[in-house]
Amino acid sequence: MTIGSVVISAGALAVATAGGFSLVLVAALVLALVLAWSWPVLGGSHTAQTTSIVLLVAAPAIVFTALSDDLRWTAAAVALGIVLSFMGQLIRRTGREGLVLTLLASFGGLVPMASATLAVGSADVARGRAYLVVTMSAAIAAVVADLLVRKRRLAPFLGLVALVAAIVGAAIAGLFFDEVGGWAAVGVAAGAGSLSWSWRRIFALQPAMLGVRGQVAAGVGSVLMLGVLVHVFTIVS
Repeated sequence: MTIGSVVISAGALAVATAGGFSLVLVAALVLALVLAWSWPVLGGSHTAQTTSIVLLVAAPAIVFTALSDDLRWTAAAVALGIVLSFMGQLIRRTGREGLVLTLLASFGGLVPMASATLAVGSADVARGRAYLVVTMSAAIAAVVADLLVRKRRLAPFLGLVALVAAIVGAAIAGLFFDEVGGWAAVGVAAGAGSLSWSWRRIFALQPAMLGVRGQVAAGVGSVLMLGVLVHVFTIVS
């Protein structure tokens, strides 16, 4: 389920670039809402339902800030999510067990949403859409390492496998875009492969990974986190 979540979410964002900024915005919003539903279980929230509600409210507030040319409202939307997280704990009636972990779970869910919003903002220009496709291609290619995770002999090298696979995938995708140079494709791929793979491995042993929601959260989160790479390479290239 984790691998499928990566392929579907990354593929959705890549395909959405064909429809321009608006379709990328819609795709990112849908994925953010999926993360809001699934993340609290993986994040370890002791009030998963409340945390989901907080993230479901924060998700559109954060993603829609991409409509602003300079993303100046993104930080404010994230701050709103943080405030809602605290308010949710003030009204809980089950005591204060796991309070800090629950708050951290809420905050952790806001980070991928904010990162995805950066990618949406970049999709307003052709170069940003090109980098989004290349980055998502790298993320999909990196799941090769996930497929080999049961091979114990390869365990020490899986990070390298993800990195190499991501570079190959990005290099192939980069051939179709004049806006993305060879070294730029390698750079964004190296970051995408390493970041997405590391995200999934961090949560690999979490009990929630035995369930559908945990696996979906790990997969979708590892894709949305890559938005910051798209934004950075769009700006500096």
